[in-house]
Amino acid sequence: MGPPDSDDVHKDKETLKKKYHMTDLGEISWILSIHVTQDHKEGWITLSQQKYLEEVLERFDKANIRPISTPSLPNHHLVHLPSPEVDAKHFQHALRALMYLMLGTRPDIAYTIAALGHHAANPGIKHQHALDHLFRYLHGSLDYKLVYCCGVPGGDTILGYVDTDWGSDVNDCKSTSGYAFTLSGSAISWSSKKQSAVALSSTEAEYIAGAHAAKEAIWLG
Repeated sequence: MGPPDSDDVHKDKETLKKKYHMTDLGEISWILSIHVTQDHKEGWITLSQQKYLEEVLERFDKANIRPISTPSLPNHHLVHLPSPEVDAKHFQHALRALMYLMLGTRPDIAYTIAALGHHAANPGIKHQHALDHLFRYLHGSLDYKLVYCCGVPGGDTILGYVDTDWGSDVNDCKSTSGYAFTLSGSAISWSSKKQSAVALSSTEAEYIAGAHAAKEAIWLG
């Protein structure tokens, strides 16, 4: 099935105007801080939050930091603290701003955002260092975007990928599930979430992660 022609789109718009009060602003270019670009001839569309990210970096005085290539350090375990060692409100505000970025167009930072979120109430110096590490990664990947293309092999089929670690949280020995679903060559749904129960084996952790992804697959289908 190909894309609808302009006559069909015009008819649909007129039908909507009869039922709802609406204004036709033409082809979309921005929505909720997401920059949308399209090439009808080549058949692709991109979603980017570069401008939003630049504003966030400026707001938290991170516009001139040295960029790095990874969102978090490998095997970096964050420990719960009984009380904050740094400004909790500032930490939470920064995390909230980056969480919106993750929800919109940046699945690559989902794990790090989720991990930091568990320590938002009582952040410490190591948590702040991890957040600063994430800022440095984002500074080096300002132009990352989601790109959806027509004609990608298998692109008209929703593909899902799921994985988990096993007992990686040093605070409660719980595992983290992660999934990503793609369509037309790029991600349309993603998640990184700590499991609610302690898995007694890596197999059990995989089953829990698979069930988490299966629910999303059913909804997408």
